[in-house]
Amino acid sequence: MTAAPADRPDPYRTQAHAGPRTVTQLRAALGAASPADRESFEAELGELELNDPEEYVAFVRKWRHRLVMRTHPTILAAVAASTDSSTPRFTSDEILGGAPGAGR
Repeated sequence: MTAAPADRPDPYRTQAHAGPRTVTQLRAALGAASPADRESFEAELGELELNDPEEYVAFVRKWRHRLVMRTHPTILAAVAASTDSSTPRFTSDEILGGAPGAGR
């Protein structure tokens, strides 16, 4: 498998250079994207041990990921398609095993 070209970033991964990188930036972005997520963010932030750099990095990573899941157009389209009853469904055997099928 090859890596995605630099001009076409992988839409399923948070890009290191893109999006909010600090708690302040995350707070603003979450407030615009999802007030409920912003409340959860604030609650978890209040419990965070800020003297532990690894815990801080994990916290920021988790919330960057959640923000991407809530705002990325490709992911939002996939979620919408998954709830559309007219969208074809495939079994794991059809997907992973390459078995022919038109979905169900």
